Order: sequence, then structure tokens, then C-alpha cells
Amino acid sequence: MTAAIKDHRQESCGLDRAQMSALIKTRALDLGFEKVGIVRVDGLLSEQARLEEWLRRGFHGEMSWMAREPGQRADPRGFFPDTRSIVVVALNYYAPHQHKVIGPSADGQTTGKVSRYAWGDDYHQVVGDKLHSLLASIREQWPEASGKVCVDIQPAMDKAWAARGGLGWIGKHTNLITREFGSWVFLGELLLNLELEYDHEQVGDQCGSCTLCIDACPHRSDC
Repeated sequence: MTAAIKDHRQESCGLDRAQMSALIKTRALDLGFEKVGIVRVDGLLSEQARLEEWLRRGFHGEMSWMAREPGQRADPRGFFPDTRSIVVVALNYYAPHQHKVIGPSADGQTTGKVSRYAWGDDYHQVVGDKLHSLLASIREQWPEASGKVCVDIQPAMDKAWAARGGLGWIGKHTNLITREFGSWVFLGELLLNLELEYDHEQVGDQCGSCTLCIDACPHRSDC
């Protein structure tokens, strides 16, 4: 379908790109996401360069899949050519319950902690189901819409797109930090073939001189 036909159908609904984007964001929030942004699909050139340097230095270890087609990770049009817009979302997973302090067992073995992100259902399914519901809602409103859901498994740079969408900034620990929830968020993207209104305001680095994450990391500055 040509861009002209898409624009005509969008206009026939009586909504401009700003109104369409507002509806999509409202629906995403209704589905339970805490933060949502929309960005134009552009190649993540600087992010790709850093990824390639990271791979060159062997920091991916046994994660051999990370080395496959790094260029595709920086541009989702490599696996969904019709992408025009990316809806980026964040879902807070923080749980206030504290880990139990468990010492060595009778056989001398020490029990480890289970990270909070794994306390509930598989987040790939939780976030994925919500994004599929969002896509279904969009297609109901605009039948010409098509899209692809990305939740970690797909070759998309989740943190980079989230930062582009104004959801937060990349901290010194290389994770996305949001003002409201810190790093306690699951991230996902919905690639769409629709032209929408894009968020251009990004969150500036708020880390300043703080090095708590580096000080706590076993590898310190080696990463």
C-alpha cells in the first residue's frame, strides 16, 4: 500500500497524526503500561558503533547470537521493512517484598536470590500480550495498519529506542533509568507501518558524578 493511500485512509477517519498518536498512547496506558513514547524509525548509528565495539572486545561472552547482524539490531527495517513508527513502552515490575536472608544449608550449599523481574509470569509473555492487544486495537481503528511486536527476543535495541522515546536515560550501568521507577521496568516496542507524531524530547543524563552502580559491580570499570 502506498503512502498516499495510507494518508488518505488516515484522513478519512477524521484524525490527524497527533490525534492518532494520542489515541495509541491512551490505549497503551489503559493496557497497563506506565510509560509510552513514539519515535520515527531511524538507524541507531552511534548505538550501532558502540555495539560493534562491544562485540569486538568480546564482552558478549557466550551470547553468540549478539554478534549476528548487528546492523539489523540498529534498524528494525531489516526484519520489518514497512516500519515507519516505533511505539516504545515501559512496564514497572518493582515489588516491595524483601528477599529472605538465607545462609548456608546443612550440606554447606548457599541459596541464591531470585531477581524481582522473575518473581511473576514470564515478562516476554506479559509485555508481549499487552502489545499484541495494542496492535489489535490499532488495526480495529485503522484496518490498513500492520505491525510487529518486539520484547527482548527480537533483534531490537530496546534501551536505545526507549531513550529515543523519552522514557528515560541510559545510566552508567548501561540500563535505562526512568524518573518514576528507576530501572525497575520491562521494555518493549511495537513497530508500525503508520506515520505518526513523534516524541523528540529526550531525558538528559541525571547520573552526574554518582558511581554507585560502578562501585557495586564486580567487574567495576572493566565493562
